[in-house]
Amino acid sequence: MAHSGNGNNSLDADREVCVEVRKLWKVFGHEPDRVLDDPELRVATKEEVLTRAGCIIALRDVSFSVHKGEFFVLMGLSGSGKSTLIRCIIRLAEPTAGSVFINGNDICALDEEGLSEVRRHTTGMVFQHFGLLPHRSVLDNVAYGLKIRGVSQEERYEKARACIEKVGLRGWEGYLPSSLSGGMQQRVGIARALAGDPEILLLDEPFSGLDPLIRRQMQDELLELQVEIQKTILFVTHDLHEALKVGDRIAIMRDGEIIQTGTPEDVVINPSDSYVRQFVQDASPTKVLTARTVMEQPPVLLYSWQGPKAALQTIRDANIDSAFVVTRKARILGQVTVEGLVALIRKRGTFLKDALDPDILTCHADSILDDLVPLVASTRYPVAVIDEDNRFLGEVYVSTIIANMIQEQGPGEDVETSEEVQDNPAVLEGPEDTEENEKTPGDGPSEGAEQA
Repeated sequence: MAHSGNGNNSLDADREVCVEVRKLWKVFGHEPDRVLDDPELRVATKEEVLTRAGCIIALRDVSFSVHKGEFFVLMGLSGSGKSTLIRCIIRLAEPTAGSVFINGNDICALDEEGLSEVRRHTTGMVFQHFGLLPHRSVLDNVAYGLKIRGVSQEERYEKARACIEKVGLRGWEGYLPSSLSGGMQQRVGIARALAGDPEILLLDEPFSGLDPLIRRQMQDELLELQVEIQKTILFVTHDLHEALKVGDRIAIMRDGEIIQTGTPEDVVINPSDSYVRQFVQDASPTKVLTARTVMEQPPVLLYSWQGPKAALQTIRDANIDSAFVVTRKARILGQVTVEGLVALIRKRGTFLKDALDPDILTCHADSILDDLVPLVASTRYPVAVIDEDNRFLGEVYVSTIIANMIQEQGPGEDVETSEEVQDNPAVLEGPEDTEENEKTPGDGPSEGAEQA
């Protein structure tokens, strides 16, 4: 069974909004109000604003919302404003104008006491450079926020140990940060943020200082952790591939503005302008396209109560040589082939289940195409797409996967294949060898069907 890469892809417009940013501005300089009060300066370039007003626009009229439990990524090049934006959300940087709402409460209107409550109980921050206290042990670093709250030593250590185990550092409680690798130190930072059980996690380029191998490992661990904890996460990165891997939605920033917001698939397939198109041009479609996007509806479906002769006739009429079998509620039971039905009829069998092959390959609708390559390479039949209740949604053909791989390479380039595909060369050979593999309507029934 293939699964999607990130923890939560089922975005719904009716889901509860956890964080909402409205018309947010951040202007650095001695007279920021001069920029906001001048209609020309409000729309001028950053260079013009710096020349005329001596101010730097870090954020310009930014608005977006994040749903509860969503993994939301702010992505952009250096200087795009993404780190300033995430700091403005909890007023580590004071917004010049606009509003930030967390669970309906305007953070910009809070006094120091109210803001401290939000920072201590509602949000947790993980910084790029770890921010650990070098003279304190791992256990004391993780428990530090709870100590500030006034939690007793016994209780805070108990919670800290649970979080340390959750991030895979059990046994390292007594070590100082200097004894740990970069990846381990970042795990301590994540554990510290989790210790207070915040509703919202803010991660500012948490993995950018790590080497590529450790970085990928940390991304995988964070995704696995999100499946368990289901927090609302705002994640800042300048790395497109990281954003595509972890994000439910991505907001691409440029010069303090959000240029496009959408799912990884939306951003790669439908860039909003030339800047976004250039930004995502090296992204592989197979790494963001999902089974839901490319699946097709089969010419026919067979039902559990049908007899083998009726099923065979249905398949022959559709000019195919296999079909999936489902229940009345569309739950998938397996697959039958022309050969299997012919054999059953010759044995005078009367129940379709006796020709059923239950060992079919399935994937979830949010499985990315990259994950499906090993599946399609190991079967001559389509892969069934199902939901969480094992209901049939559609099917994915080998030819669809290959077409997207070819599209990714571009004209005149060789298709790079995985070891699984290379071990099964029939998948990529000519029509004579792939006729049965693709199973597209119109291929015609097999010889067994004609004899029956």
